[in-house]
Order: sequence, then C-alpha cells, then structure tokens
Amino acid sequence: MATPQEIVQKFCDLMVRRDAAAVRPYIADDAVYQNVGMPATVGVDDIVANLIGQFEMFADTYEYVMKSISSNGDTVLTERIDQMTTPTGKQGLPVMGAFVVRDGKITRWHDYWDMGLVMKMMTGEDVSGLIPKNY
Repeated sequence: MATPQEIVQKFCDLMVRRDAAAVRPYIADDAVYQNVGMPATVGVDDIVANLIGQFEMFADTYEYVMKSISSNGDTVLTERIDQMTTPTGKQGLPVMGAFVVRDGKITRWHDYWDMGLVMKMMTGEDVSGLIPKNY
C-alpha cells in the first residue's frame, strides 16, 4: 500500500488534470476539505462538487507546483504554488496544505493561503514583491 505522502503527491498530481472523477477515489466518504477562513466542505460528494466549481472558476489554468512535501505518520504537509490566471497573466499563489490520510484515503485536507494576496492578483496589482523569492 502507498504511504500517506505518496497518496497526497499522486492526488496533487491528478488535480492538475482538472478531472474530479480522477481524484474522487483518493477522498474518504466522510472527508473534510477546507480553505481556512471559508466554510468546510464535508463528504466526498460535496468535495467533488466544490472541486468542479473551482475547475470551472479557473478554466484557463489549474496547476499545483509542489515545492516541498513532508510527512509524519498519517499527516502530510505540502508547500505549493497554485497557478491561476489573473488579469496580468498566469501567477502563482503560495499555499500550505495539511492532509491526513487513513486507510489509503484523504480524510482531512486544509489549505492555507492569503485571500488578500488573491484579491490583489485578481485586480491586476503588481504582487511580485509579495511572493517568496525562488518560486
């Protein structure tokens, strides 16, 4: 059986395909997904519906660039750059993800990112000085 870190890496790799059916098998029936600061989505059906909405919202690009991944037991932490199309072109949003994997499925997925930074990106503001260097 794959390790929790391998499962999360494969899940993130599949997210780029923008195919909710492809990631569905990686999500536990009672999983919780939350972009911290927003309401949680509970259950595989609602999480898949949420992801479909995100894929539609960001129709031009949906890419995770994994910068680092680490695990301790069932917990996997990711540092990613999630690509999005903004008025000034494709830009990367720094995201920290926390996943819990049990019995080969993701049971908890929390992403942490700065909504203020997203708003600046979406209004075309120059955010080059606000993104960590070497990204």
